Amino acid sequence: MLVSGVAAVSLPRAGWAQGSRSNAVNGPESRSVTDCRGRHVTLHGTARIASIGGPITETLYALGRSNAILAVDQTSTWPEQAQKEKKALGYMRAISSEGVLSLQPDLVLAMNDAGPPAAMDQLVASGVPVVFVDATPSPEAIEGRTRFLADIMDAQAQGEQLCRNIAEQFRQLAAWRTTHTWMPRVLFVMRMTNNRPMAAGKGTAADAMIRLAGGVNAGGDMQGYKIVDQENLVALQPDVVLLMDQTATPIRSTLLADPGFKLTPAGRNHAFVTMEGERLLGFGPRTPQAALDLARMLAAVEHPA
Repeated sequence: MLVSGVAAVSLPRAGWAQGSRSNAVNGPESRSVTDCRGRHVTLHGTARIASIGGPITETLYALGRSNAILAVDQTSTWPEQAQKEKKALGYMRAISSEGVLSLQPDLVLAMNDAGPPAAMDQLVASGVPVVFVDATPSPEAIEGRTRFLADIMDAQAQGEQLCRNIAEQFRQLAAWRTTHTWMPRVLFVMRMTNNRPMAAGKGTAADAMIRLAGGVNAGGDMQGYKIVDQENLVALQPDVVLLMDQTATPIRSTLLADPGFKLTPAGRNHAFVTMEGERLLGFGPRTPQAALDLARMLAAVEHPA
């Protein structure tokens, strides 16, 4: 696991297939991009952007293009001023197409997992340019998103510098992991459902982040998010439970009262680590530093001060 995780932070440039620019069309101010769904989208302007997805907003700010953002969704929690200075679009998986269109954006940038699908279809049908951005949770995809968005914003130089910074941080993560080889079993719990944990399996951003930080996903035999009953919770034997700051307190209290959880290493040791949700799961420019911080928190569980 350590070897594959270190390899994952190498960020090969050849693999970014997010999208590309083509020749100008319909006049000097128009150009075409190909989004992650293979759609060819003609852009007529990038001065009034509706940003649906925290990684998009975070990247545009990091590129120095925040002035182009008209509105953001609820997952756009970084930088903090985004929620204060931009109009609100609601939650990224519960977007109102009417609400977006009422703001008269000249471009909608949406993560590929934004929704609901009907609202996304309505936005596409409206005639406003809608570009879907790859939501894959991986270091390579972070690089791809960065270059793709930089290309859209005519900020290629800034994009290359940002990619260099991200790559250097991933190298620092890889170097740290070579000297810290404990691989704890980490269970990420999204929420509680009828007092049972909704835990992350394979194919989730939480799974990818746990592996980046050098852990083993205790729910790795599951696919996606699954509710875990008491018997299976005991069988998972997590060393530590990973939570989002926003929901940590009630989940922690419920788990500590669970007889099955008390039979796990995490339950016996009250081992929990928490991180702000978008920083943990967003896979934007902050991800390599977030993964290093998580790795250090996991190491502290093994060797408490």
